Amino acid sequence: MTLLVDTQDLLPSAKTMPRHKGHWLWGGTFDFQRNPAEFVLDAHEKYGDVFVTRVLTGQSFFIRDPAVVNAINVTHAKHIHKPKVVKQMWKPFLGEGLVPNDGESWKRQHKLIMPGFHKMRVDAYAPTMAAYTRDMIRGWKNGEQRDFRKEILALALRVVAKTLFDTDLAHDSETVHEAMQDIGEALIDHAQTPIPTPRWWPSERNRRMVRALDAMDGVIERLVAARRKDRKDRGDLMSHIVFATDEKGSMSDEQMRDELMTLIFAGHETTAHTLTWAWYLLATNRDKLMKAQHEIDETIGNRAIGVDDLRKLPYLEMCLKESLRRLPAVWIYAREAQEDLRLGDYFFPKGAILAVSPLATGRNPKYFDAPLEYRPERWTREFERQLPKGAYVPFAAGPRVCLGKQFAMMEMRIILGTLIQNVDINVLEGFEPDFVAELSLNPGARGMPMKVQFREGAPVRAGESSRPPARSNTHAA
Repeated sequence: MTLLVDTQDLLPSAKTMPRHKGHWLWGGTFDFQRNPAEFVLDAHEKYGDVFVTRVLTGQSFFIRDPAVVNAINVTHAKHIHKPKVVKQMWKPFLGEGLVPNDGESWKRQHKLIMPGFHKMRVDAYAPTMAAYTRDMIRGWKNGEQRDFRKEILALALRVVAKTLFDTDLAHDSETVHEAMQDIGEALIDHAQTPIPTPRWWPSERNRRMVRALDAMDGVIERLVAARRKDRKDRGDLMSHIVFATDEKGSMSDEQMRDELMTLIFAGHETTAHTLTWAWYLLATNRDKLMKAQHEIDETIGNRAIGVDDLRKLPYLEMCLKESLRRLPAVWIYAREAQEDLRLGDYFFPKGAILAVSPLATGRNPKYFDAPLEYRPERWTREFERQLPKGAYVPFAAGPRVCLGKQFAMMEMRIILGTLIQNVDINVLEGFEPDFVAELSLNPGARGMPMKVQFREGAPVRAGESSRPPARSNTHAA
């Protein structure tokens, strides 16, 4: 800690930031571990937009100052990588995929994969997203109780399977669901344990993790082999990854596995939890729900929502943007300074962990009036234009902006809009969810219980048969 104070004294123009001292030996390590979201929110409330604490043996800086956040994400991104501890945590699961990767390897992979998210290719997935959402609704019965979180996780995984692999995973659904659950639990253990259990340790959790990874590797290997044998681009993301080449050739089998596993992970859980919180916020703000219902009823009527309809549903987008501000699934992310840096008015030493919490930035009263209120109407074009860069970062920004941002926004609007169109969005009377800050912010084991209530005149009803339309094969070359 002396090094930081001395260095700041040598740079009188740099602000001395507040410090959360915590315990004399381990600093804020266990304060953060006990309830990480509460720790971050309370500390920002107490110390302001930038503060420092010691976590384990290193210094962690928590930042919600928009200028510094933008410097981390954009202007100084080449000097800031994913933290080594995060890479070690992700490596057994995602290897060298885009999420944990950095440097020249990341640049090559990003360049190879990015065309797979071309707008024309992504737009072609819209009919499948709408049809699968309607299928989910048809499986519900009026008056029954269901856990919305569980329902939407299954739907998001089904959408990822179709758009990523062009398969419904009918024969592998149970395998994939169980594997994703076991891998997710193992990742949470790694994230919450200062010294994670090594993979070779013969614990029951480790055995389940290894079985889950082997199962997912088997599914991916089989699907890749089939696509290579078919030698046909079917318009899905896997086709693009399998056939993508540059001056160095195509991806190795190992890299391909890592990227596909990354896309599965990144493509379903955060989407599902974002929609879970959007459901909760609309259920508890009935005036906003009624406004969204009116917009969809007047614009769409009883037909399925298509990608061309989304620009005609501005209030639906406002609701989603406000949900991402109020309760973002990706509630925190971290970077590591690769050299001494001056970011905004502050100095950060080489090796410093820089933590940005979209949950905290979205509650900054300097930029969001009444931040604890759910107020979709705030998201006018004028409001967004005057919002400083770095004040709203649910998908990060700059070179490391979420590659699937447009895909996710389209998917979430189609799913949420289809739900609003057909059912009454509600939570059980008297129920208050937990707010569990793990890899993503989620409602925990109690889920999000709701009562199925079809809207009068809803175009989709329980028991109706449906077959998803064949997806257009239009995509980027």
